[in-house]
Amino acid sequence: MTDGLQVRYSFTAQFLKGSAIFATHAHQIEASGGETVSEELQAEHRSYVVGAVVQCAAGLEAEVSEILHHGPGHHLGSNGLDATAQAFLKPLAEVIDSQSTLHRYELVLHLLKRPAMDRGRYPYQAADLLIKLRNELIHYHSKWGPEMEQKKLFTSLQQLGLDKPPFMSPSSNFFPHHCLSASLASWSLTSAVAFINNFYSVLGVASPLKDHDPYLVVPPARLV
Repeated sequence: MTDGLQVRYSFTAQFLKGSAIFATHAHQIEASGGETVSEELQAEHRSYVVGAVVQCAAGLEAEVSEILHHGPGHHLGSNGLDATAQAFLKPLAEVIDSQSTLHRYELVLHLLKRPAMDRGRYPYQAADLLIKLRNELIHYHSKWGPEMEQKKLFTSLQQLGLDKPPFMSPSSNFFPHHCLSASLASWSLTSAVAFINNFYSVLGVASPLKDHDPYLVVPPARLV
């Protein structure tokens, strides 16, 4: 028994590790059946890919919340915590929480007088696309093919050049059929990890993902 012991659990690494598991399973399904995969296995595959996307986006949201409420360096213990920054950010946490995910990261850097992340380059653009894809999946509306192809989001996803699932018909719509591939799951994880690591590099604090690197390895995304 540990009466009186208080433990604070962060979900960031769990979300990202879960995404790595999902991405790996999606790759295994694609490798196992080639062009002939049962409908049941296709549904399982799609669940893994969607799960990877959603949990990667959740990891981004979870980590910026940790910083806002517990301060930069919160994962390093009392010796690594920037207590001054923590005291400055905490009263603003609820206000900043109302902003979009990536804007929260930008506000943290701005308020702490750190350089801004480059919005026009990787990994910021990839993380932005990941969040938009998560939102599209969570608030999914079925539409006819031509309507789906007109969305700017889907054009951006197509431009990634990721391979489609081998069992998907070439005549199927890009979204969701071609888009939701094992390669997309891998891209989602590497993008989320790269964004968090880049943010901490700009912040000047060791990334909390460093100790989890062995569990965040996935098969590489295949390109068309």
